[in-house]
Amino acid sequence: MEIYYKERKEGLEVFRVHAAGGVLKLPGKLPAGPVYAVAPYGFSDRGDEDETRLSCCRTEDREGEENLPCRGRALREIHLPAGVERIGNYAFYGCRNLSLFHGTDSIVHMGSGVFTGCRLSRVQMDFYQGEKSCLKEILTEIRYQVTAELYCRAGEKRGMAKVVFPEYYADAVENTPARIVETHYYGSGGDYRECFYRRELDFGKYDRMFPLSEARDEEEVTVNLALARLLWPWKLQEKARSQYRDYLREHTDAVTGLALRQVKSQEGPVVAESREILGLMCREGLLEGPALEEALMQVAEAEEPELLGILMEYRQKQTGWKKKTFEL
Repeated sequence: MEIYYKERKEGLEVFRVHAAGGVLKLPGKLPAGPVYAVAPYGFSDRGDEDETRLSCCRTEDREGEENLPCRGRALREIHLPAGVERIGNYAFYGCRNLSLFHGTDSIVHMGSGVFTGCRLSRVQMDFYQGEKSCLKEILTEIRYQVTAELYCRAGEKRGMAKVVFPEYYADAVENTPARIVETHYYGSGGDYRECFYRRELDFGKYDRMFPLSEARDEEEVTVNLALARLLWPWKLQEKARSQYRDYLREHTDAVTGLALRQVKSQEGPVVAESREILGLMCREGLLEGPALEEALMQVAEAEEPELLGILMEYRQKQTGWKKKTFEL
């Protein structure tokens, strides 16, 4: 890996990185000092900083690896260390294949247009000092569906939440009689992105938005949202837990179909692995009677023995059925 940087008073500002592959894990410290910031246009093809004017640190690479500019469409994942506090303007401009951003609560400043031209689908955030972060700033720039994975690592206070922020878009509609243009919003994502107070996610407000997702979003989106909150119930109140359980109980076909699509494709906006999804449905007692039989039929037809085993074991516990034995 080759890291091009400039020395600042606070630390090193990274301007460019050459690495093997599109998954970049930026080190927190170089021989010249700690990494403090990502420069404007740092990972964008539009950056035009002359490398001859930058300092360079080279790390040992595995044999056979070739270091190429890790920027623009070549960048698929970015993992920033805890020391990074600033991200410059348009740092990831035009990184169309960037799907995962991993940062920490140390990031206190984000420039404008950082993710312009990106289509992030996952954000991972590590919390070491509290629960404030740059998550709201990131979501403001991405109107597509984003799944945020939040890891609390502060001392003995440990926990994890996975929360879905649905897609949304706005449309300008002319109201001719009134001679005005009205803005119509579609999807609940815009409202979910307002569930922050002083850079901290308000889980109570987030959970109260669920009826809005039921009304505005596609069924698969709402199912994913409910699954994420039940599987990783950080700060989940009992009232909210009940509303998510009730929804999944009424949409068992969609849940089973989602689990099967995930195991077949291994991609798409699914928040968990198939066995986790069906395991949750069994633990919570959300598959009963005809719903359980229908799920068994779907999984059997899909020829997924692992998932079928989960459901068969659950049915056995529900009915108390025991395998018959014969003695001669």
